[in-house]
Amino acid sequence: MKRIPYSQVLKSIKVDIREEYEQLYGLFYCAKINEETTLKQFCSDRFLSFPFRKTCIFLDVFEKKCGYHFEENPLDFDIDYLVSFCEHTYNLISLIRQNSCEFRTRELNHALWFYTQHIETVIEAIGYMANTQGDITEFAPKDQAAISVAEIVEPELSYRVIEYNHHSMKGDLERKRATLLVLGDKLEPQLKKLKQINATLESNLSMLLNNVNVRHNNKEPGKNYKKYVAEMKDEEIEQWYDDLYQMILLAFLELDHLDRKGRIEQLTENLK
Repeated sequence: MKRIPYSQVLKSIKVDIREEYEQLYGLFYCAKINEETTLKQFCSDRFLSFPFRKTCIFLDVFEKKCGYHFEENPLDFDIDYLVSFCEHTYNLISLIRQNSCEFRTRELNHALWFYTQHIETVIEAIGYMANTQGDITEFAPKDQAAISVAEIVEPELSYRVIEYNHHSMKGDLERKRATLLVLGDKLEPQLKKLKQINATLESNLSMLLNNVNVRHNNKEPGKNYKKYVAEMKDEEIEQWYDDLYQMILLAFLELDHLDRKGRIEQLTENLK
């Protein structure tokens, strides 16, 4: 029998998202971290210390209000279900690890650490990444352009750049519109410079910002009314929003390359 290199065997292992969910579900709801306590019970007992609980005094009530109902064998299961479960339980455990000053045994510390580490491993395996703002972490699909832009804009904008790809944004036109407005306003002072680099991109970008119900209300009667846009279905508007988002990312990268281009030209001249 032909020997298959171990590294190749490892690379060939595919991620089964349902299997990963079942493992995480078991660790959180079923596995005991001491003689009588599961991770779920451990979080429930400390729920009053959570900063995001608002008026809820029980974890179960909070989960019901937020729509967090996770079944052991869900019939309607997809990657968003897995990611939602990961986000919810990851934030619960992470906040306890960060803020709890109570004495914890080595076994308990290991159980908390292992659970968050395993979620991070799963998230990496399915092609997602952590997006943290303050004490809260979300997981969004990796988008190399979004990652690159997030690294060059201000910290308060980087979260929104990554957040646009989060599954909760799908179909939420108002949230997408709000993000596009913030990113568009950030680009506005540099549009003249962008025009010198890529006039077509600048023109298309400005046209979309002003005519597909982003900067102006193009759907209601008034000076900015566009009949064609008013008759668009939400799915079509969302596709234009997603296209605009990608174009904004490209614009940021084009502008970032301008300085690099100048240094390359100077280096080329110096090497003559």
